[in-house]
Amino acid sequence: MKALLALITARNIEFSRDKSAIGWSLFFPLIIVIALALVFDDENPALYQLGVYGDVSELTEVTSIKHIEIIKYDDFDEAEYKVARHHIDGLINAEAYWINASSPRGYILEQLINAKAPLLKRKEVTGEAVRHVEWILPGIIGMNMMFSALYGVGYVIVRYRRTGVLKRFQVTPLSAWQFLASQLVSRLIAIVGTAVVVFLVISVLFDVEVRGSAWLLLLNMTLGSAAMISIGLMVASRTRSDEFCNGVLNLLSWPMMFLSGVWFSLEGSKSWVRNIADALPLTHLNDANRAVIIDGAGVTDIANHLIFLFLVTLAGLAIASYRFKWN
Repeated sequence: MKALLALITARNIEFSRDKSAIGWSLFFPLIIVIALALVFDDENPALYQLGVYGDVSELTEVTSIKHIEIIKYDDFDEAEYKVARHHIDGLINAEAYWINASSPRGYILEQLINAKAPLLKRKEVTGEAVRHVEWILPGIIGMNMMFSALYGVGYVIVRYRRTGVLKRFQVTPLSAWQFLASQLVSRLIAIVGTAVVVFLVISVLFDVEVRGSAWLLLLNMTLGSAAMISIGLMVASRTRSDEFCNGVLNLLSWPMMFLSGVWFSLEGSKSWVRNIADALPLTHLNDANRAVIIDGAGVTDIANHLIFLFLVTLAGLAIASYRFKWN
């Protein structure tokens, strides 16, 4: 019993001396709860989403209906596509409204529009709804790649540093960037290989068709994985504390898990939420994967996502190499 109590006391003293671990244990849950409350708490949740194109100031009787979320579009083709794929429930401008006849929610929204603005012309948009498995599959794969990259690389390097493995590497001709590059390539092969296997199995089981290029999908997954790994390398480039590394990785991964379109679409979300989401690499990975799988997008269509992921990879590796400590 004395030995047990001594070990418990020693571990408590060790934890109390690690100020970073105490800080993350106290403040990280508070940060997450406050952030989620600000982003997702809504006293008046919308039941329907109505796109608006152009000036509809004279249709306040429609746009002011409670529990209908108004989403403004500057590109008519984009708005019409959203209706066709059931991303939004309807679209209006000053003269007409567009409804997808196969959408149950669109049918209800049409009744409300006709009741408030019966003179608007009806125009029909055709298109099938995206199957749930097709929409969620890229997000789940992207989330799995994120966790494998961040934690798989971060913990390994911190353990190497804490156990003295890196100190042994320091006396060899190996440079910091070579060590980091080896970690990136090694983890990249494992993550992409695993993601491909998971995707193939799900595709066969649920008959998921890739409408775009499979090679382009593979390129995007590779760049997305590299971006995540480079962030993990950057976090682990100096720290020796497992607790601190875990806290930082949680702070990075949780916002991406909730704001990068893994579980639900951010269509019509607040502008500041969308701005944060657009700065996250997982958002670009998921958006590009969905564009290739669902819409058959080409290189030019997802070029902005590919460039963003490539730049994140370069920046992460550069910062990690500059800050890297062997001990």
